[in-house]
Amino acid sequence: MKHLLLAICLMALSGSVYGQDVRQPFTFAWLSDVHLNSFDYAEDDLRKSIEDINAHPTVDFTILSGDLTEFGDTKELYLLQNLLQEFKKPYLVLPGNHDVNWSENGCTVFNKLFHASHFCYDWQGVRMIGCGAGPSLRMGPPHIPREEILWLDSIVHATPKEQPIIFVNHFPLNQNLSNWYEVIDILKTRTVQVALAGHLHVNRAFDAEGIPAVIGRSSLRRKDPIGGYNLVTVNKDSITFCERIIQTETRPPWQVIPLTATKEKKDTVYYRPDFSINDTYPTVREVWKQKDVTDVASQGSVDGDLYVYTNTAGSVHALNAQTGETVWTYTTGNKIFSAPFLTSHLAIISSCDGFIYALDKKKGTVRWKYNTNYPIVACPAVADGNIYIGSSNGKFYSLRLSDGTLNWVIEGLKGYIESRPAVDQERIYIGTWGAMFYALDRQTGNKVWEFDTKRGRYFSPGACWPMVMPYQQDNHQSEQVIVLSSDYFVRAFRPEDGKVLWESDEAKGRESLGFSPDNQTLYIKGIKDNLTAVDISKGTYVTRWSTQMPYESNFIPTRMETTEKYVFIPTEFGVIHAIRTDGSGIAWSHKVSHSAVTSLKNAGKNQLIAMTMDGSVVCLAYPGE
Repeated sequence: MKHLLLAICLMALSGSVYGQDVRQPFTFAWLSDVHLNSFDYAEDDLRKSIEDINAHPTVDFTILSGDLTEFGDTKELYLLQNLLQEFKKPYLVLPGNHDVNWSENGCTVFNKLFHASHFCYDWQGVRMIGCGAGPSLRMGPPHIPREEILWLDSIVHATPKEQPIIFVNHFPLNQNLSNWYEVIDILKTRTVQVALAGHLHVNRAFDAEGIPAVIGRSSLRRKDPIGGYNLVTVNKDSITFCERIIQTETRPPWQVIPLTATKEKKDTVYYRPDFSINDTYPTVREVWKQKDVTDVASQGSVDGDLYVYTNTAGSVHALNAQTGETVWTYTTGNKIFSAPFLTSHLAIISSCDGFIYALDKKKGTVRWKYNTNYPIVACPAVADGNIYIGSSNGKFYSLRLSDGTLNWVIEGLKGYIESRPAVDQERIYIGTWGAMFYALDRQTGNKVWEFDTKRGRYFSPGACWPMVMPYQQDNHQSEQVIVLSSDYFVRAFRPEDGKVLWESDEAKGRESLGFSPDNQTLYIKGIKDNLTAVDISKGTYVTRWSTQMPYESNFIPTRMETTEKYVFIPTEFGVIHAIRTDGSGIAWSHKVSHSAVTSLKNAGKNQLIAMTMDGSVVCLAYPGE
């Protein structure tokens, strides 16, 4: 830790020293994609990399550019901190998508241990600027959080134009990054000599709209005897990249980038997001639109004229659903990734500050709050005067809605909980990121039954909100509990004993479901280019129709919204498609932004409120049904 703090202090000491030329040549080690806890040898490769760097006399400091852990959980991050303490030289760290996508602590521990998800560090007149990666707690395209974009803009514009910059992010600056164009437009205003990235685990050079860019290898050995990293030397006239095989050899330069003089790059002829699809469907219009200052990673909730959503700054915003005007705002003590639950008088919120909040729905004031003493990313559910919510440390809670009194808490669930539970008269149903699906007794919290996908936590029913759905069997009404796991299987369980009534991976869905208003049709958003409608009215899986969608992939877990006429499909790059429920294809499409759609809510009167990861909140009016 002291070497991380030393690096921050050096920034302040050297910030006043800059010029067009590098004052003295220097070398830094560049590690990326460490993936602690992925393979048995990952920890050994990092330890040996640190030993090798400590023994290398010419290395001044080290940059680690993300995916330092496999799942970003608390144990992995503390292990990372302990290992990095072996550095005898300063180091700089950034998170990657693996450090934030599955973070049971809500991406709070990384900042706690390393003080920020970004850095600004000066050495010999060159400024190293690195910003964090996302999306946080969501599958979807690579994304730099909104708050990181704003920070980057402020730091770059505070940098003298003649000062050379080396930019670092986990993701390459190309069209796979949802907001690459925002980053490039910021960087082009200054003298950026090179942009460094990891993510792809290979050494490769490319051009980022006129900015020289380099992708670095993973420190993992894979099929080699030992791992490695890159040595980057900044000379007076060039930057060279050499692959270092741990304790073995430093290979000849595989890339040399000439240093250039100050040159502002204003204009570009490169691709930018295309919103022309909105001209194709002019009958769809934006009634109102807001732009948040941080990411919006959760799904919103609507009740009449009130729309409530949360953001990664830890704020709860209540808007007038008809006008978009702010009714009230309440800020918790840390990030929020969960969806609010609205009752007749309260908005129930969970936060990564560890508290469950009951806010007055009209005023936004706190009626009560309950401290779980651990970050919560799970979504609450309310039934019959009780709140049911999971946590990130194997616990599940039942609280009294009226005053927050604890009814019961159980422990020992495998994997952290992210989604909203389904509730019937006797049981609660919830999936975890431990590949498990549980049924709990509503009165006691005792486990009734469990189901294990047996494929590990990458293949978990962790993000999908389960649903209890009716069906007819032998002229009797029965119920089935439906959940879609990231192993691509949608399953229906018998509520009382967990028997699998049916299962299918035919539609190749991953987490995103929708149900018709009459509860007889299940809609599955496939990860490729398909939407499938399934008849579940008889307690079986019978395909009604499947239609091709105008995209190549769509991994985001956002729930679909439905009406009798339309199924609204969220996509990875901000387009919403309205699909006719008779299977005849697209009725209309509208692009909100160039970021993943994180929430869709029917606001009535042929209006739909949508949110995207980059903080866009918009109300769309669409043709009548």
